[in-house]
Amino acid sequence: MILPPIRCLLRRKRFAAVLSGLVGLLLLMPSEATAQGFSIYEQGACTMGRAGATVADPCEDGSGIYFNPAGLTGRPGLTLSAGATAVLVGGDFKSDRTGETWDLQNDPIFVPHLYANYGLDDQLSIALGAYVPYGLGTEWPTGDFPGRFLGYDNSLEAIYVQPTLAYRITDRISIGAGPILAISTVELNQQLDLSTVEAAEGTTFGQLGIPLQTSFADANLEGHGLGFGGNIGIQVKATDWLDVGARFMTPITVDYDGTGSFSQVETGIELPPDNPLGAPAGFPLDAIIASQFAPDSTLDAQDISTEITLPMQIVAGVKVQATPQLQVLLDYQFTGWSSFDVIPLDFENDELDSEQIEDYENTNAVRLGVEYELNESLRLRAGYLFNEAAAPEATVTPLLPEADRNHLTAGLGWRIVPNVEVNVAYQYINQNDRRGRVRDAPEGEEPTAALNSGLYTFTGHLIGTTLTLDL
Repeated sequence: MILPPIRCLLRRKRFAAVLSGLVGLLLLMPSEATAQGFSIYEQGACTMGRAGATVADPCEDGSGIYFNPAGLTGRPGLTLSAGATAVLVGGDFKSDRTGETWDLQNDPIFVPHLYANYGLDDQLSIALGAYVPYGLGTEWPTGDFPGRFLGYDNSLEAIYVQPTLAYRITDRISIGAGPILAISTVELNQQLDLSTVEAAEGTTFGQLGIPLQTSFADANLEGHGLGFGGNIGIQVKATDWLDVGARFMTPITVDYDGTGSFSQVETGIELPPDNPLGAPAGFPLDAIIASQFAPDSTLDAQDISTEITLPMQIVAGVKVQATPQLQVLLDYQFTGWSSFDVIPLDFENDELDSEQIEDYENTNAVRLGVEYELNESLRLRAGYLFNEAAAPEATVTPLLPEADRNHLTAGLGWRIVPNVEVNVAYQYINQNDRRGRVRDAPEGEEPTAALNSGLYTFTGHLIGTTLTLDL
């Protein structure tokens, strides 16, 4: 007997749709972090305690490299800071049809930050920082979780390296800016559904009786890339009690190169008599599928490339010195998530080239923070943050279980000795429940909210620590 050739089992048009969906979702995965889309704003425990309200008066740990480069002036000498934020999240998906619930299985995620700021005098400072403003990690059970065909173990990381120059123009006005090198990696693990694949021209395996959501392959997609942008800020001391600040971070386009590899998942299915594949009754379907993973076959490893644009950020805010010990800070943030619109996907096999539509939406956030100087060694902080969701209703998936969020924060700074300070902070995330989907749209159709089939819930706890040395 001669088994059917590979192109009769997996038509390239169908496979292109499956793989383009994989890569598109890979590069637009949601954050299990703390802000819109997959952005992370917890780049220092001092600022985190204030709920991120800091653009008018950045903390003295060098984190102004990110939050407002203009705030680096006025500190002669060398300041070094290092720390990390632990992100602990929980959540689940509840099916409308069965009422069954599947839980997120994330391990804690640690987001690092590192800053060095050297003030040549009160007017001029040079600095270098490394931080992670975009990142994520989502892990779902593989077993019978219906969303495993969109992604079950996923990660994204974008590290920004930013040299910075800050200058105090007058006693009341400072500016700062620096170029950014973005270093990004992404990974997606997803299973492929045999029931949606063509067994013969115009006939899918599902039409031959293969049950919906029958896994036959495990896909692993990995990519890495570089991008370039900038961050610029201004700080104005309007009065003795009022400071005003603003910053603009440019969008950064990252070009990714990577590979897609595939491994077979045994179905245990035996073919019935008179099957259209021409195999005898009882012949194992897995033996036929195995040929798809051979070298130069459809599921052989291949190179992939694409580009995405990490969104711009515009932040403006004020600081009010209410009393000699108490300051109140308020920030507004606009994030240009609409740059995630249409993503081109280029494959080693040109027949598979396609575009992925995401339709993200621009978002707004409001941050309110307070800081109280208890004494020369101890400062207490608290804050509140509200942010909108970036994902539209049609793209709330296991990769993006996102909704509007309310955050509460608390923190303290302890100056142990004159040149050593430790800051710690805690942040609680309360996300609204939101309906979403666990399967993709049919081939040739755009996803819509009509595919939503269950409810996603999400909560998060963050713990940040930063050590600062003044040398």
